[in-house]
Amino acid sequence: MIPRKLALQNFMCYREGLPPLEFDGMSIACLAGENGAGKSALLDAITWALWGEARLKSDDDLVALGATEMMVELEFTLDGQDYRVIRRRIRGKRGGQSQLDFQVRDGNEWRSLTPGGIRETQQLIIRTLRMDYEMFANSAYLRQGRADEFTRKEPAKRKQVLADILGLSIYEELEGRAKERARSTEGQIRGLEGQIGELRRQAERYDLLVEEVHTAEERVADAMKRVEAARLALEEATASVQKLEQVRTIRDNLHTQTQRRRREREDQAQWLDRQMETQKRAESWIARRAEIEEGIRLLRAAKAECDRLAALRDEYDHLQSRRAALAQALANAEHAIRSDLRVAETQVQTLRERAARRPKLAAELQRLAAQLAEHPPIAEALSAARTRRATLTERLRRVNELLRRRTELESDIKLKHDSLVATREEQKRTLRTLAEQLKHEARWRTELAEATAERARLEQEAAHLDTLRDDERALAEKIGAIRAECETVKKQGDQINEKLRLLGPDLKVCPLCKSELGHDGIAHIQAEYERERQALRQQYAAAKREADHLEAHLKRLRNDIRTIEARVNTLPDVQGRIARLESELAKCDVCRQQQIEAQRLHDDVALRLLKNDYEPAAREELKRIDAEINALGSVDALEREIAAVERQVAALEDRSREQASVQAKIDGLQREIQQIDSEDPALHEQEQIVAALSAQLAQGDFAHTERAALADIDRQIAALGYSRERYDQAQADVQALVHWEEDLIRLQRAEEWLAENRDELARAAERLRQLDAQIAADEEEVRSLDERLCDLAPAARARAEAAARLDELNHEVMARQKDLGERQADLRRAQEATSALAEAEAHRQALLERKGLFDELTQAFGKKGIQAMLIETALPELEREANRLLSRMTDNQLHLTFETQRDTKKGEVAETLDIKIADALGTRVYDAYSGGEAFRLDFAIRIALSKLLARRAGARLETLIIDEGFGSQDARGRERLVEAIISVQHDFRRVLVITHIQELKDMFPVQIEIVKTPNGSVWNIV
Repeated sequence: MIPRKLALQNFMCYREGLPPLEFDGMSIACLAGENGAGKSALLDAITWALWGEARLKSDDDLVALGATEMMVELEFTLDGQDYRVIRRRIRGKRGGQSQLDFQVRDGNEWRSLTPGGIRETQQLIIRTLRMDYEMFANSAYLRQGRADEFTRKEPAKRKQVLADILGLSIYEELEGRAKERARSTEGQIRGLEGQIGELRRQAERYDLLVEEVHTAEERVADAMKRVEAARLALEEATASVQKLEQVRTIRDNLHTQTQRRRREREDQAQWLDRQMETQKRAESWIARRAEIEEGIRLLRAAKAECDRLAALRDEYDHLQSRRAALAQALANAEHAIRSDLRVAETQVQTLRERAARRPKLAAELQRLAAQLAEHPPIAEALSAARTRRATLTERLRRVNELLRRRTELESDIKLKHDSLVATREEQKRTLRTLAEQLKHEARWRTELAEATAERARLEQEAAHLDTLRDDERALAEKIGAIRAECETVKKQGDQINEKLRLLGPDLKVCPLCKSELGHDGIAHIQAEYERERQALRQQYAAAKREADHLEAHLKRLRNDIRTIEARVNTLPDVQGRIARLESELAKCDVCRQQQIEAQRLHDDVALRLLKNDYEPAAREELKRIDAEINALGSVDALEREIAAVERQVAALEDRSREQASVQAKIDGLQREIQQIDSEDPALHEQEQIVAALSAQLAQGDFAHTERAALADIDRQIAALGYSRERYDQAQADVQALVHWEEDLIRLQRAEEWLAENRDELARAAERLRQLDAQIAADEEEVRSLDERLCDLAPAARARAEAAARLDELNHEVMARQKDLGERQADLRRAQEATSALAEAEAHRQALLERKGLFDELTQAFGKKGIQAMLIETALPELEREANRLLSRMTDNQLHLTFETQRDTKKGEVAETLDIKIADALGTRVYDAYSGGEAFRLDFAIRIALSKLLARRAGARLETLIIDEGFGSQDARGRERLVEAIISVQHDFRRVLVITHIQELKDMFPVQIEIVKTPNGSVWNIV
């Protein structure tokens, strides 16, 4: 996986509006910035986009402070195919919402591969990468403080760390599960063995239980015979009791019948008494018949009178309504005449008062006419003055308009002049700046030619250096093989020495094959061991001489490599210098063109300023405006002349207003006198109207029709003979007599009752006599039945005794049957136990075999099983890769080996994982190294582990991210570390290094600067 572009929005310390971070063209780059600026957050963004994992466990904690939504978009290349992952998180109160989209480039477009939900999409990404988050963290990502996690552990614990890195924890989990299954199976076996013992005991009782069942069956048959005899006795006793109980039932029914007849007689007697009382009340109402009929006659007469008056009430109300309307019309007519009279009297008084004012108005009119005749007319003079004022005002307005335009034109001309001056000065500054930039051009061209020649020479040496490194690598591997051969020969010699030590004079039996040995046999074995030891010594000496010779040659080769490498290492600086010089010279070419253009523009502007060659239209218009202003006159002269005319117009207007006021008063007096003269006929007419209306009221000469109709209505009301008092009295009489209607109803009901109930009373008396005779007969029959029931109690006691005997015998049968059932159940269990015993024993054998299988799996999954085998398989590959990197970083000065076993002081072999390093001084353990050498060892082993882990997962490790502290290194150590990192860059397509050390940052060709601002962190590629 090779990252190509990263876009962030509100992720941790990064806000919105950031441009995408482009990784294309970066073989190795440095992520630099202060602590806390956000360097590691960029790597968190990559892991969160791909796997939804980061240092912070909660996705909501990754959202920038104050924001509610974040997004990370990552484009990467895998196996030549471009992919894009877009992951979003929306923070909310109810768990929030996450989105994930996985896309692949299809031509010039992106095609979504998202299969459905987030979980399915995440699994697709993992399958595509062939790497999950843990795999990435342990391979491509060297996190802070983790580079020496493997090497710094004690030898005994390194295997566990290696197992964790290789992901062997799955086998520990399988081992635990196998142990748990074995323990569970063992518990099942113990439980099953207890069941087998119980089943065996039950099966052994079978014959005894058969005999017990036979005995129990005989005892149940005997008890059943005695139960049958007791049952027959009980049936006979029960029949006698049932007969007597039937007699008791007859006696009880007869007694109940007698009681019912007594209650019926009592009810009949009470009913007859009530009916006789009702008959007496009916006869009393019949006795009052004459009185009630008289009251009814009086009531009917009163109702007839009331109805008659009620029929006249509507007509009476109608006549009263008409009379009230006529009376109101008469009053309205009188009111109208009085209103007309008041109006006429008011007008007469007003006209008389106005006629009295006429002499005074005539005198005032004569005075005003004389006053107006004294002053001549001024209308013509006022009109001429106003015309002169308008002419002068128009001239002043035009002059002011021309002056404003003149100011605008002068401003435009001045603005254009200032603009040209500014342009001229700007071009002067530009020319000075360009001249300053061009003064180094000749020197830069010379330096570029020298740098180009040096680059060609260094590139040739770099090609030669690669050949020397290949020779060095082959020579170092050959030396390592020879040294390993020496160690093997040495171990074989130690083994022969140990065997010779065991061949003492008292040895009689071969310690290996256990066969008898004589003196000659021991001597023969000793001679054979001596020949082998001598051959090993010669082999060891020859190998050592060859190794020493090769190491001397390797040392000379490394000196040559270091000399050439020191020169080749300056190639990036030379290339950078060439790039800077080419960039500067390109800028010089641009500056020269800019200089020519700036000089041309400067000369053109200076000439226009010298000749005043700008704004010609404005200047021509300015001349026309000055000539027109001279013709119209100055503003001051026009304002003085207008002021004089204004004073003249004001004086004439005052005099005109005075004359107009006098004339208006004259006109008003003339109209008022004419009005008074015209009102004399009206005054006479109004006086006549007042006299006529007063006489009409005094004589009542109005509304004659209404007066006649009102008199006719009064006569009709008198003839009707109706009044409210007579009608109310008639209603009161009816109310006093209405109770006779209820008395008449009661009389009629009494007559009806007597007619209906006389025969019923006779029948009731006869029924009462019959009931008395029946009650006497029933009581006699009850006494006879009571005598027969004296035998019931002895018969009941005999039946109870028979029932108790039968119940006792039934209990005995039930007990014996229960005992028989228990014996039969025990017999069945014994039979079942015999069958179950065979099954249980077969099941136990299967469980024993299953437990043996789980015990074998426990050993296989344990540390000494598959885990040890995988570690033993991985160590040679890890050792080869680490030594390949280490030889490149240390000029083949260091060579490491892993040892998985060592001898203890007791002579036993212990499991371990020691790291032995061979250098010019010999072979030492890892703990003997510190500082830069230890870091290079850690770095080589860590990258070798990463590659090993990626290969075993089937993934390609094309990106390496190093987030590790470099503070323990001195200046030279840092240089060598950077060289080490650069030396492995060919093993990766993209290498990203994180640091905050300025000196280290400057050693990398590409730098991604991370800066923390108040608006969030930002990046800049240098």
